[in-house]
Amino acid sequence: MTDTSIRKISKIILLLAAIYNIFWGIVISLFPRIILFDSCDSVFVIIILQCIGMLVGVYGIAYYFASLDPARYWPLILVGLIGKVLGPIGSLFYIFTVQLDPSFFWVNVFNDIIWMYPFGWVLYQVYKKNKRKDS
Repeated sequence: MTDTSIRKISKIILLLAAIYNIFWGIVISLFPRIILFDSCDSVFVIIILQCIGMLVGVYGIAYYFASLDPARYWPLILVGLIGKVLGPIGSLFYIFTVQLDPSFFWVNVFNDIIWMYPFGWVLYQVYKKNKRKDS
């Protein structure tokens, strides 16, 4: 695979992640009960979910900038990947301690797990490119 095609695929992955995160952030901010399948009436939880929606949207903005130059903005991608690994770990902890319904894990599948490999791939390509430059 050529450097040009790797760069193009990386940019597409990050642009799709940006669009997805901005969309999902808006949805959660406007309709926070959707993430808990409408099973929560706690105002505090709703406010926290709206804050999470805002943060997810902000991640989308970061992914947009990372899509412009993945090699330059790789730390933004790394932060995103770390979040995508830690999110499911946290969910599994709360599912196994029976504090969270197992159906919640579907949120992690679509928001985290499906992005782990593409983000890891982009970071690996950046690493390989930087390693070639250093040699």
